[in-house]
Amino acid sequence: MYKALKKNIITIMLPMALLSVSSCAITGGIDNEGNTRRVDGVTWNNKTNIDFEEVLNQEVAADKVRLVFIRKNDDHSIQTSANISVNDRFQVSLHANNYTMVESCAGTNQLSVQATGFKNNNLLADKQDYQLQGGQTYFFYVEMDGTGESTLTQITPDSASPLLANKSYQSHQISRVVPNCPAPVAAMPAVTPPLTAEKETPVLTEKVTIDLEVLFETDKAVVRPEYYAKVAELAEFMTQYPNTAAIIEGHTDSRGKDSYNQALSQRRVNAVKEVLISQFGVAEDRLTAIGYGESQPRASNDTVEGRQLNRRVVAVVEENLAKP
Repeated sequence: MYKALKKNIITIMLPMALLSVSSCAITGGIDNEGNTRRVDGVTWNNKTNIDFEEVLNQEVAADKVRLVFIRKNDDHSIQTSANISVNDRFQVSLHANNYTMVESCAGTNQLSVQATGFKNNNLLADKQDYQLQGGQTYFFYVEMDGTGESTLTQITPDSASPLLANKSYQSHQISRVVPNCPAPVAAMPAVTPPLTAEKETPVLTEKVTIDLEVLFETDKAVVRPEYYAKVAELAEFMTQYPNTAAIIEGHTDSRGKDSYNQALSQRRVNAVKEVLISQFGVAEDRLTAIGYGESQPRASNDTVEGRQLNRRVVAVVEENLAKP
C-alpha cells in the first residue's frame, strides 16, 4: 500500500511541478498566495475562517444530524488528503489542520476516510457504521500517516472544542452529501376494537334422524368412497351443533339367520363410525354404533322394494345432556 501511494505521489507531483513552472513562465496565469488561489483570472479560497461556535449553536432538525470532521496538523503530502464520504457520497478531501461540516439524516450513517493517493474511488472503503440520534452534532477526528493509512475516531464535544479553535474550515470543494431524509411517519392512533358479543353455542332442541343412504355389497361391511358425501353431511351437522352425540343404527332385511344379520349390521355401523372419525374428524366419544339386524324392519320383507328399505343405516342425533 505504501509503495503504491509513493508511486502515485511521484507520478502526480512531478507533472504538477512542471506545469506550474511552464505556466508561470509563459502565461503568468497561476498565482497562489496563502489560502487564495488564482488561475487565469478565477480566484477562490480553499480555507475560510468562520465562527464555528456560532455554527454549532444553530439548531439541528429532529430528522437530521450535524457531522464535524477535524484533521490534525501534520506535514504529510497532498496525496494523503483524507477523502471523506458519508453514506457513499463524497464530502471533501480534507487537508491537514482543517475541518469540515455537513448535515446528514438521523439513523445509521456509513462514514469512510481514505487517502486521495490510493485512487480507488471506493467511497465505502474502510467504512464504519454509526447509529446517530436526530437533532445532535457529532464530532470525528481524522488522522493520516505518511503512508496514507487513515483512522477515524468519534470524539466528545469537549474534546473537539480545543481542536477546532486552531483549525480552518475547508471551503474549496463542493459536498455531494444531500440529506434527503424520509418524512417522519405519523403515529397511528390506537384503535380499540368494538366489543363483540360471544356467539352462543347452538342447541339442538329435538332429536333428528338422518338417513345416511349407505349401501353395502352383499355380505360386505366396507363403506365405499361414493357414499362418503352422505357421511360428510352427518359430520357437518354435528359440527354445527358441537354438543350433540349420534347413535349410528344398522339394519338388515330378514334373509339369513337372525344372529348372522345382527353381527353383519354391527360390522357395517362400525365401519361408518370409523369413517366419521378418520375421514371427518368427529370425536369418538360423540359416536355410538349399534347393529339391530332384522329386528326393526320399516317395510315388508316379502318384496324386493321392502327388503331394500329395511337394509339401511341411520344416525339419530340429539343434544348430549350429559355435558354441562
